[in-house]
Amino acid sequence: MHLFYVLTHSERLMFRQFYTCLLILLLTSCSTLQKEQPTSDLYFQSTEDRNNQLNAINRWTVFGKIAFIQTKKRESASLNWKVNENSQQLNLTSYLGINVLHLVSDNDNHQLKVDGKTYQSDNLDNLIYSLTGLNFPTNALAYWIKGLPFDKDDKLTYSEVNQLPQTLESYYQQKVWKIQYKNYRNINGNKLPTSLLIKHSDLTIRIAINQWIIN
Repeated sequence: MHLFYVLTHSERLMFRQFYTCLLILLLTSCSTLQKEQPTSDLYFQSTEDRNNQLNAINRWTVFGKIAFIQTKKRESASLNWKVNENSQQLNLTSYLGINVLHLVSDNDNHQLKVDGKTYQSDNLDNLIYSLTGLNFPTNALAYWIKGLPFDKDDKLTYSEVNQLPQTLESYYQQKVWKIQYKNYRNINGNKLPTSLLIKHSDLTIRIAINQWIIN
């Protein structure tokens, strides 16, 4: 009894055709699977649509880290910033969990607590500078942190890949500010920054956002 069966020419041809069809089927299936893979959810939204969508969001919270870097000084803190339509709360906490700055704003009434003492003013930027010596563009930053211009004359550049802001230059409080956007995340269908670099004169502000909450 023979252990091996010798195929005829017609049988070899049939098997060759079968394997060829099987190979084509596998390649076609792989190609179909690749085409069905979803593209990045950060792509394919027009600048105008994105701006309109984000301008409509006036209730949000961010958690992350913030650092203030100057020539001879560097300070960092945990960031918790909650913004509603007419109010906001801002907390900066040291790495030891000590609250170093607590802000509550209701319209133009700003109450700032620093080193256990409470101060009030209707000009928040001047209040923060007088107490901390830091230029902190709070009004504009509420827009910049979403990747939006604060003023109609702000200059933005956009990524050619996903049409999201890469840089922003703004003239705020008679000072030139430059913002670089590093990363974005899709939050409930909104493309929001998670890493910002803000520069003015010798001051650099780094913001790394761990969590966005949109109410």
